[in-house]
Amino acid sequence: MTDRPRLLHFRRPVPDDAAMLLAWRTAPETAQHMFTEVTATLDQQKDWLARMAARDDASQFIICSGGAPIGYLSYGEIDRTNRHCVPGFYVGVAEQRTPAATYLHWYLMDYAFYHLDMNKVISLVLDTNHRMVRSLRLLKVTEVGVRRQHIRKADGWHDVHVFELLRADWERQPRLFPREQTLAAFDP
Repeated sequence: MTDRPRLLHFRRPVPDDAAMLLAWRTAPETAQHMFTEVTATLDQQKDWLARMAARDDASQFIICSGGAPIGYLSYGEIDRTNRHCVPGFYVGVAEQRTPAATYLHWYLMDYAFYHLDMNKVISLVLDTNHRMVRSLRLLKVTEVGVRRQHIRKADGWHDVHVFELLRADWERQPRLFPREQTLAAFDP
C-alpha cells in the first residue's frame, strides 16, 4: 500500500446498494447516456446485482470518494482468451462528477490492464455523451469508428462511438498516479 492518499476507492456492490444504484441509474442526467432504459423495481435491481456478481465475464464496483459512494464502474464482455473488455461507469453524485471523471481514467485502465490482464480496452459511448467523447479524444484514446443507428431508445436511434486503447499504448502515456496507488484502490 502506498503512503499517498487515495483519491478514489472501489468496493464490490452489496444488496444494500441496490436502491442507490437504481436511483443513480434512472436519474435523467445518467439515463440519457445509457444504452438501455431501465424500469426495474428494487427487487429486480437486487437480482441483477446478484446475477452480475456471479458472472465470470463481468466485474463491478461501487466508486467511492472520501469513503462515500459516488458512482458505479463495471467491466463487461471480459474476453480472457482475446484479452479485451468493455468498461462502463457513471457518477451518480452530481458534485463529484467532474472531480471523479478527472481521475477515473487512470484507475479504470490500470485495473483493466494490470489486474484483469487485458490487452485492449474498448469504450462504447452513446452519441448523447458529448463530454465523454471529448474526454476520450483528449486522453488520446484511439477512435476507431462509429456504429451508426446502433441503439434504439424511446427518443429514436442513436450512434455509438467506438474507442480502443491497447496496453502498449497505455504504457507509453504519462502517468498521473503510480500504478501501485491505482491498483491498491480496488478491493479484492
